[in-house]
Amino acid sequence: MYAIDITLGLFIVLFTILLLQWIRKPSLQFSGVRSQRMCPSCGLITSRLISRCQECGKTFTTVE
Repeated sequence: MYAIDITLGLFIVLFTILLLQWIRKPSLQFSGVRSQRMCPSCGLITSRLISRCQECGKTFTTVE
């Protein structure tokens, strides 16, 4: 009787730990990764969608 109770209790604890790890695992968002770049001449941080710097007007190169 006690062996079944102990086994069931350990199973519940293990399930709870795995569930909490699954909930707390950070999800990666690839759409936000590398969404900004810095102008090499003035240092302004701008969006990757813009081809020119908004501050100094220099065009960005496509060096990745």
